[in-house]
Amino acid sequence: MSFTCFDELDQHIRKSIMPFQENIENLYRKNFSKVLAAFQSNKVASHHLHPSFGYGLMDGGTQAVEGVFSSLFCSEASIVRPQLVTGTQALYLILKTFLRQGDTLLCLCGAPYETLQACIGIQQGTEGNNLCAQGIRYREVNLIDQNFEIPQLLEADDSVKILWIQKSCGYGPRRSISNQEIRTWLPSLREIYPQAIIAVDNCYGELVEDTEPIEIGADLCAGSLLKNLGGGIAKTGAYITGKKLLVEACADMLVAPGMGFETLPNLGFTGSFLQGLFLSPLVVRESLLGNLYMSCFMQEMGFKVDPSYQDPHYDIVLKIATQDKSHWQHFANALQSSSPLDSYVTPEAFEQKGYPSPIIMAGGTFTTGSSIEFSVDGFASDPYYMYYQAGMVAEQSAILARALFARFNKA
Repeated sequence: MSFTCFDELDQHIRKSIMPFQENIENLYRKNFSKVLAAFQSNKVASHHLHPSFGYGLMDGGTQAVEGVFSSLFCSEASIVRPQLVTGTQALYLILKTFLRQGDTLLCLCGAPYETLQACIGIQQGTEGNNLCAQGIRYREVNLIDQNFEIPQLLEADDSVKILWIQKSCGYGPRRSISNQEIRTWLPSLREIYPQAIIAVDNCYGELVEDTEPIEIGADLCAGSLLKNLGGGIAKTGAYITGKKLLVEACADMLVAPGMGFETLPNLGFTGSFLQGLFLSPLVVRESLLGNLYMSCFMQEMGFKVDPSYQDPHYDIVLKIATQDKSHWQHFANALQSSSPLDSYVTPEAFEQKGYPSPIIMAGGTFTTGSSIEFSVDGFASDPYYMYYQAGMVAEQSAILARALFARFNKA
């Protein structure tokens, strides 16, 4: 269908996506009720918002935050700390805590996210004190979209200590996966590797479904508060949640043996953690609605998108493919010009530690690196995949679409 003006296209998109919005609204209502119940069951109070410094011994604010997270995830324990500044740090903390020389890390969804590849030591040009340099072995398979039963793809190996599952697609062509799909893998994984810890990289995937990885049987999961659960309010932080003994071991590795749940200074971040978590179901709702709109728009403009607006979304990332570098630059420029901050600047590719080639990151975010905010990023090289996050206000996707419509038609 061809449209000569954007207003006609806008009306068509809003009509097309309307049947799929109800699922997002139902999900929002269910997840908001879960978050509110988690606050109430842990008796969160105003005094928990007070900052603590120094040793922060047995800080009530930190304990309240971690109790709420545990209730929300149906887990035995959680660590939620400002001292964990990125999702990658939290994920690496899990690997560093449990892997020893001679152990094997087995990734089940292909290669993990690029910054974690550098931590493991499998990225070309990687140097330093990574896991492989410490004698830890790495293997990967891809269980996604396989036509074989899992036992036909995997062999028993006592050296496998961690089975790693990444929900989101990362900077790759694979699709994101659901918790229910992970659930179907677990019986075979437990049978083949009874000694292994099953850990899930939950970044971008929180509150996008009505279950979380711990509820469906994972041992640990982790993510960043600069994504979904920070609600655009948290300015730093990450979390690990799951089985008590495993989480305690991670906490001790973060602080010092025996001190992981004793030394808890919140550094004044408790209020933003709690408020961000409280708002996160609403923010995720807006992000999913914005992705729905942008997915339909880009399909109408002839681009390949994943997921389609007609398909379930299992994270807050919309992947857009193009074979034309100019389309990538048009998208980045239009998004930047549609942002609340730095709308006058032009995004350019740059090199960043942990990524094998230059990347473009566009977005006028209030917190640097916050990918729950309105943004797009990806490699500035072929194949050109754009990874779009619709941000905290769904209508911003329509504003971006109007700018893109003008740019694409002009080009």
